[in-house]
Amino acid sequence: MYDAETIAIVGTAASTLFAFLMFLYKKLVKPTMKFMEDYEDTKQSIKIIKAEVTPNGGSSIKDTINNLKHTCSSIERYQKVLDQRSKASLHYHKYALFEIDSHGRMIWFNEKLKSFLLHKGFGNVQGFDWISIIDEEYREEFVKEFTSCVAMCRKIDVQTTSANGGKIHFVGYPYRVSEEDHEGFLIHLYEEEN
Repeated sequence: MYDAETIAIVGTAASTLFAFLMFLYKKLVKPTMKFMEDYEDTKQSIKIIKAEVTPNGGSSIKDTINNLKHTCSSIERYQKVLDQRSKASLHYHKYALFEIDSHGRMIWFNEKLKSFLLHKGFGNVQGFDWISIIDEEYREEFVKEFTSCVAMCRKIDVQTTSANGGKIHFVGYPYRVSEEDHEGFLIHLYEEEN
């Protein structure tokens, strides 16, 4: 039938063919099958994500985000109204009031403070210029106490001397966001009786 040499050649060819097929399976077929499985998982994940961001009557992520945008816009509008209402009610208040930001810059004052400052001969007091109300001799001490109150988010209660020699008193409360954080102060300024 077949001699030993033919059988050896066929056996070698068969084992080479088998090794080549195993090599192809491991290096080409198996990674391709893994890629296809991963591709199917990816396709499924994309379908799930697409279903979540596609409007479906109000429960998708997209719908929730759109509703959240509307809610935030409404809150912002309402907050602006509240701020304006507060400012309007304080504007004609009988006490001289002013507001500072979280750094100590004056950002708002009411009509009573404006009258007080004009009557005492003070000019522009916006920003940090409001410190010029205080007599230069006492200013450093005042700024030190004031800065401490702002940094520590605590009530301001300081008596000092104004630039024109009168005794003045500052009482202010922080707009606390937390125990250590604030968004400014509302301060009442009044003249002390001698």
